[in-house]
Formats: sequence, C-alpha cells, structure tokens
Amino acid sequence: MPAHDGLRLDQFLAAATALSRRAARKLISDGLVARNCQPTRVLGRLVEWGDVVDLLVPPADLQVPPRPDLADLSILYDDRWLVAVDKPAGMLSQPSSKPTTELALDQLALLRLASATGTKPYLRMVHRLDRLTSGVALFAHNPQAQAPLVSAWAGGAVERRYLAVIEGWPETDEILIDQPIGRDPDHDWRFRVAEDGRAARTEVKVTTRLDNDLAVVECRLLTGRTHQVRVHLAAWRHPVLGDRLYGSQRADEAPRPLLHAAVLALPHPGDGRRITIAAPVPDDMAVFVTEENTQHSF
Repeated sequence: MPAHDGLRLDQFLAAATALSRRAARKLISDGLVARNCQPTRVLGRLVEWGDVVDLLVPPADLQVPPRPDLADLSILYDDRWLVAVDKPAGMLSQPSSKPTTELALDQLALLRLASATGTKPYLRMVHRLDRLTSGVALFAHNPQAQAPLVSAWAGGAVERRYLAVIEGWPETDEILIDQPIGRDPDHDWRFRVAEDGRAARTEVKVTTRLDNDLAVVECRLLTGRTHQVRVHLAAWRHPVLGDRLYGSQRADEAPRPLLHAAVLALPHPGDGRRITIAAPVPDDMAVFVTEENTQHSF
C-alpha cells in the first residue's frame, strides 16, 4: 500500500504481514528475504513502491492481505523502451498529494509489471491524462527512453488525438481554435481562455452530427495545456457532454465528460520508427461513438 512506501525493510514486513518486528528482523538476518530477486540481510534497506519482496516462509504464517486486482489493467504497448496503458475514466494518473488508499494508474502499472518479472521495473510517466479522461497513457520503460521522448514532445513530433462528444451542432465541420489558456482566478481547478495565458492550439473536426443535437469530434492537440480540449470546446460554445466544470448544459446525460485520448503517435525512442498506439472507445462513449460514425484521419 502507499503507506508502506519508504519504510525500512524490517518495518515494512512488520506492517504488511502478521510478523512481529523481531520476527521480521530474524528472517532478514537468516537470509530468508529477497528484494527484487536479490537476497538481502540489511535491516535498514528502504522499500519503494514497486519493489518485489519475497519471503521464504509459508504464506499462512504471514497473513498477507490480497494484492490489488491487476487483471483489468489493459496494456496497449510494451517493449523495453515504452509501456502504454489504457487508463479508465475516474482513475488518477499519478498519486494525489492527499493521503489515500486509492491506487493511481502509475502505481498499478508498476505493480503489474513487477508481478510479471519478479523485480521492480523502470517506469516514468511521460503522457498523463486528467482523472475523468480515458485513453492512452504513456510511460518510459528505461532511462535511455527519457531524452528522446522529451525531444520528440519539444519538437512537435508527437501527435495526440482525442475523441469527444459535444453539445450542439457546430456551424463548420473543421476549425483551428487558436486561443491562449490560463488559470481561472475564480476557481482552483479550472482554466479559461485568457489573453495573458499560454499559447494553445487545437484542430477540431466534426465526424458525426447525432440526431439529438450532439456531435462527435476529433481533436488534434498542437500544444499541450492543462484541460486544453475541454477549455477550447467550451470557448467554441460546444462544451464536452457531461463536463460540469466547463459549462455542460446536459451533464445529467453522461457519467463524466465524454473525452477520450484515442491515439498517440510518436517516433520510437529506440530506433526512431513511427509508432501509433490506439485505445478502444470505452463503454460510456460507445453509445455515441462507433467505427461507423467516426472517420479517423490518423
């Protein structure tokens, strides 16, 4: 659990199992404890999130609580350079600063990979999503991937495309929204179009006009500001359906803002070849978005 992160090895064993602190120390001293496949007799070794700790004692003696369910975590891409995960709506990309037992996407991904290999993997998030947004989240899977990924983002070589269900029928099928975005001084968690904000550009293409005065749009981000798609669509007077924070008038028709990070395309950090990673449309959007009514241009 997150509360165990940073504990000494003996403290961790006593906190995470039925062992007493004294019994935990004896196991370590006797060489019956391994961390990330390496036996250790160091009582003060710190345990970090994602470490794999093995004990050579019967499980019944430990009374260890069940580990989190990792079966539903969908891995979209995985090699020794990159890992892409399909983030469900409602899950944090990274842990909150507030104490909580809720696990974030990066924590679950680390556990999933660690349980498969028996050792703690290298994993650093490079493309995060808002809590209520679903879709492709990307991680660097080794330190050598970091610099090429940073360079690709800075150089505009990364393509990000989102799907959204919006309210109303736009007057035009395609538009470039070029409006700076800054924080809303009247709300801690909201942003707005502001002349003194940071440059922000979003290409929007209407793919389908639905019968009930809704539309499906594809949004290509040319910059990467917080809440960029949501702010720009609201400023266009076509807020995302279900987005109460940005003015949805029909929020009761959707369980969340219907926004999905559908596709991420980028040069592979290992050899530079272009790769495309796509996340399937989630169930709560599939009512509006289907393969038949979405003509992908990517």
